[in-house]
Amino acid sequence: MQAPRVLVVSGSARPDGQVVAVVEYAVEVAHRAGAQVRVHDLSRLRLPLMEQDAVEQGQLPPVRTVRADAAWAEGFVLVTPEYHGNMSGALKNWFDFLYLELAGKFAGVVAVTGGGGGDMSLTAVRNCFNWCHGFTLPYQAAVRPGDFEEGRLRPGGVAVDRIARIVFDVCRYAPVVGTAFEQARRLGPELASGVAGLHHDDPT
Repeated sequence: MQAPRVLVVSGSARPDGQVVAVVEYAVEVAHRAGAQVRVHDLSRLRLPLMEQDAVEQGQLPPVRTVRADAAWAEGFVLVTPEYHGNMSGALKNWFDFLYLELAGKFAGVVAVTGGGGGDMSLTAVRNCFNWCHGFTLPYQAAVRPGDFEEGRLRPGGVAVDRIARIVFDVCRYAPVVGTAFEQARRLGPELASGVAGLHHDDPT
């Protein structure tokens, strides 16, 4: 079986901090699961603010990287800090550059919170992915300050357990979902193709 292709997205605008520790652990687990892994660190990619009619933005290197890597990936692990009960602006801006690249793909979601449950930010990320006709795991992880120790995730805690399960499931199910979606897409626009039929004429 071919190794699953997984893109881990660090949704923080900060180049350090707790989101980085979560992303590093997710990447480690994805490698353990046998995946091919790429990382989008939104603190370093420096995406411009998406402008709907700015066609020239599509030629900028960061935008081309985001779109190419999202198209390459079968599965995603999306990690966001919780800002004012929502995902980060950096991650929302990342979503705004994408649509077709996420259709039929599979994602798991992790939020890093200041102590709350993370429900609003987790739901916001899942909604964005779903509105791009992607599929998400029915569970997620919220990582709180007490889950860290000296800047790293506390070993043996609930957070590391849950994140690992999310990553393993993304690696397990992403190729299956992607294959089923592509088979349905090839049926064309007929109703039996489901949501994939809305993408029957998308470029491949």
